[in-house]
Amino acid sequence: MSRGEMFQEAEEKRRKEGFFPQVYKAVCAAMGEENIDKLEALRDSMPDLIKFTYELKCFKDGLEIKEFFPGKNQYESKAKKDYGNKAYQDGKDLDALYLYSQAIVSTPVGEDGKSRELAVLLANRSAVLFGLKAYHLALDDINLSFQVGYPDELAYKLYDRKAKCLIAFKQMADAGEAYKLALKYLDKATKLSADKKQKTQKELLQALNFFKNAPAKLLQNDPDVDLHPTPELPDIPKQNELYPVMSDAVTFKYEEARGRFAVASRDITVGDVLTVEKAIVSHMLPEYMGKNCTHCFKTMKAPLPCNTCTKVMFCSLKCREEALSTYHKYECKLIDLFLSSGMSIICYLAYRSISQKSLQWFKDNRNLFDNHDKTSGQTTEQKDVYVSGDYRNYFNLVNHHSERKTGDIFHRSMFTVFLLRCLQSQGYFPNTPGETATEDEIFIGTVLMHFLEVLQFNAHEVAQFEMVSKTSQEGAKSAFIGAAVYPTLALFNHSCDPSIVRYYVEDYVVVQAIKNIFKGEEICENYGPIFFHSAKDDRISRLEKQYWFKCQCVACTENWPVMHEMTQDVLNFRCAQCGGSAPFHTSSNMPQLRCGCGTPINLFKGLKELADTELVSETASTELNSNNLEKAQEIYTDLLKKLDAVIAPPYPDYYKIQQNIWKCIWMRFGNRIVTGGIRKPVVPGDDDYDTVD
Repeated sequence: MSRGEMFQEAEEKRRKEGFFPQVYKAVCAAMGEENIDKLEALRDSMPDLIKFTYELKCFKDGLEIKEFFPGKNQYESKAKKDYGNKAYQDGKDLDALYLYSQAIVSTPVGEDGKSRELAVLLANRSAVLFGLKAYHLALDDINLSFQVGYPDELAYKLYDRKAKCLIAFKQMADAGEAYKLALKYLDKATKLSADKKQKTQKELLQALNFFKNAPAKLLQNDPDVDLHPTPELPDIPKQNELYPVMSDAVTFKYEEARGRFAVASRDITVGDVLTVEKAIVSHMLPEYMGKNCTHCFKTMKAPLPCNTCTKVMFCSLKCREEALSTYHKYECKLIDLFLSSGMSIICYLAYRSISQKSLQWFKDNRNLFDNHDKTSGQTTEQKDVYVSGDYRNYFNLVNHHSERKTGDIFHRSMFTVFLLRCLQSQGYFPNTPGETATEDEIFIGTVLMHFLEVLQFNAHEVAQFEMVSKTSQEGAKSAFIGAAVYPTLALFNHSCDPSIVRYYVEDYVVVQAIKNIFKGEEICENYGPIFFHSAKDDRISRLEKQYWFKCQCVACTENWPVMHEMTQDVLNFRCAQCGGSAPFHTSSNMPQLRCGCGTPINLFKGLKELADTELVSETASTELNSNNLEKAQEIYTDLLKKLDAVIAPPYPDYYKIQQNIWKCIWMRFGNRIVTGGIRKPVVPGDDDYDTVD
């Protein structure tokens, strides 16, 4: 809300130009008039256009797909391991954690997925994590260590540590089994001295004796304890039956000139949660890889590596397994090729939209991609439940294909074929690439190109709140860390004076009302430009450039002033009868005010309530500056409700309060990190980061 920057504007700032624009220009110059004429005939048939572009000789000759990625380094791994061992022996646990993590990321793994060195490093780091009481992270390291080949002669101590971690989570049945395995593998510890083995055996038998004699009810796994933290997401008090990620206060309509848009089906008050939606597809910005989990965007304390590259990392074994079993095998060896191409985050999203599903899945669900229905989602026509994870709903988002120029369409067709050849090179298709594209390749290419068009208008940035310190909002800012698609949220239209705010928990988006919304009013989000940040002409121009519409929100039609131009010379007092407002000039001596509906407005009461809110606002600011976030948000929310009942926008204090509520929400619930005075990420990047928690 506070950045005032559109998705594409942020993307243009961060992205460096790569080789692909030069390839595009070279192809356009070399393809000849005959092929240019063909483009006009093919522009509205994506399958034929993909086939034409795939077979275009000057493009084929000028495009080479090379595996290009940051690999492992056994010498760096060994050096970091030695430093980590020294730090651990010296009692410097945080240094050891950092150094072991660097070693783990650098360690080579065999083609069979095994590596004794990696297994030992993971076991070493699990000891550090156990000492830091990060038991869920220690368990992930232990389990992955066994997966990649932890030696049998050492396994007893790792099973012993696993049992102790499980006891911490009240998983008593599993802990008992781990102790049994520890005792079993103790026999294989051939290098252990007799005295040490006897002592360890005694300790394990004592533990097992407890399990033997304890009541049965104490030896069960506690089902209410989560071994791994889950995203802290708010509940939607009354869920919408047609749109499960939405409140029942939201309904959707369609008009040809406006497309799909959200409307309040009942009164909504400030702070109401309207949406909690998981991304159907998401992708981390390349520069945040190594700082945040590639799969869920969570900040990492003990990153788990890919077996092949050193670029991507995962916050948990679960995220790692999900990524490695689906999309990452088609992306891993092309990471630096993608970077050198200069492709935008939208292109990464389009590629991930394909790579996270198998070819067979697309073939089995081909009917989802038969017809593009731009009206899909409106409540009056919606018979089936509108599921966020349904690719049909993703596919039906607006793409404005008919309004595109031929050059734009051909550029996307060329990039589609580039990504298609990338998929071919990584074994996504069963056949060896040929001179002509197969039916399956043209089908996937068609879906891929369609998503490239859809994403231009429907991708959302994923952000995190970056704070200089854990206890202060001074210097804090919202930072763009990735992008995602939320098929239900994408149905909301824009206003330069939005009625909702978004925050992110991992790659979930949470939407809350930031003002009172009356039944029948449109519920608008914000695509970037906010009226109090930038002038009307600037906002309209920027929105037209990226989203291809001319904004007609109330802030634009009434040409509301930016924040520094707002005054309190004219106040729009609300009518308690109709909800409308009447302007009052503060220099006026007129003691009475009447709404256009004829209802008199109690001017003195309104002025007194405005004066009272200023005093309460100071109290809220004190709470915010003292980091009493819950109390500050509560006071600010009550203030906004009172102001909304008295005065209509634009009013500077109203928006300052909104901004402070937004800060409280992010600092309490959203993705957030501390950027001041902390250690570099495991893979060096542009900035230093640490988690808040």
